[in-house]
Amino acid sequence: MTAAARKQRAVTLRDVAAVAGTTPMTVSNVVNGRMREVGRETYERVMAVCTELGYRPHAAARRLRTNRRMAIGVVIVDPSPNYLADPFTAALLAGLNDHVGPKNYSLVIHGASPDGVGSVPLLQRIETDAICALLSGVEAERRATIERVASLGQPLVLVQDGIPEDIADGCSLIQDDHAGGIELARHLLAYPVKHAVMLVPRQEWSAMTRREAGIRSVLAKRPTPPELHVLRCGDEGFDATQRAFGRHLNENGVPDVVIGGNDQMAIAAMKLLIQRGHRVPEEVRVTGFNGFNAWRYATPELTTVFSPAYELGQEAGKAILARLETGEFPYRSRSLPVRFIANRSSAGV
Repeated sequence: MTAAARKQRAVTLRDVAAVAGTTPMTVSNVVNGRMREVGRETYERVMAVCTELGYRPHAAARRLRTNRRMAIGVVIVDPSPNYLADPFTAALLAGLNDHVGPKNYSLVIHGASPDGVGSVPLLQRIETDAICALLSGVEAERRATIERVASLGQPLVLVQDGIPEDIADGCSLIQDDHAGGIELARHLLAYPVKHAVMLVPRQEWSAMTRREAGIRSVLAKRPTPPELHVLRCGDEGFDATQRAFGRHLNENGVPDVVIGGNDQMAIAAMKLLIQRGHRVPEEVRVTGFNGFNAWRYATPELTTVFSPAYELGQEAGKAILARLETGEFPYRSRSLPVRFIANRSSAGV
């Protein structure tokens, strides 16, 4: 069949196979992401022909053949209306999408506040093949959401939370926030500290809890542990953080150390200190957490702990696809390491 004739109707698997010099089954394996069934050279040749001929897999037919919806659900429980702008969430979603997208899966993303989880459309009807969840709230709230998601009977990947023992078809992925907290505390306690402040959002996140636990585990080993004030900073935005930290400065004086639960809060606090005439790091040493691009824009450059958020998204995608292909998750839980980097904002004096 000539190219002109093919343009008069939809291009089929057989058309692609004929031009690529292979079989329709091989083309099917390529377009459905079954990479174990084909070699790299064949894959590239078939994909080149698909592009040349303008072949598009028929989504409805593929769903019927595979009994899959070709969609991964993502539930994000975050009270902020700007949750998709959060650097951690954005990097996580990018990693997940970049892994499952080439396998012809789409993401169905739903955000909700902790008291609005029950109305999330994704949890009202089954429209995905598996679910990835990033949850905030106190432990009881997160547990209730996990049970609600698990009741759909779909494979579940929890990010930044442990998987309960009674949830059989699931796994968890976290970054090692506890170890990051330990590294921060060891760095800061290399110099005298009497008064330390940790800034966290009003909404509880298990990652923040692990960071605080890591810090406190180091403080507890000191003969005279420095005082650690944990400040709840509203929605963790710039203004909310400065208001909470400003009140603390007025009521308790200037601390030796400020630990931001994330880089954004650390930078907001550092700017307020400098605005009030305090020198960083000469008077106050400041650290953040997560290591996204914001730390580069701080003056002085911010000491932080680098998050593998993008890699967490990739690993979530790998775990989900392995479960859909083999019937089992490759592991029950996995922790990815973080990386501590000391910069000028916490230099000793």
